[in-house]
Amino acid sequence: MVGFTESLNISVSAAILLHHISTELRKTDLPWQLADCEKLDKRLEWTKKSIRSIDDVLARYFKEH
Repeated sequence: MVGFTESLNISVSAAILLHHISTELRKTDLPWQLADCEKLDKRLEWTKKSIRSIDDVLARYFKEH
């Protein structure tokens, strides 16, 4: 890009869209939120993906328990 430009990157654009969508969904009676067990599954899935060498960590855990 040359010169002065005002632009939004993709993450900011996504955040604005998600905020708008969630605001509109909160105004409805649609069952759009995750159940507690679904939230836990998503958190565990994210945690596993964010830990380096998760297989080794899980192997040690299950070996001890």
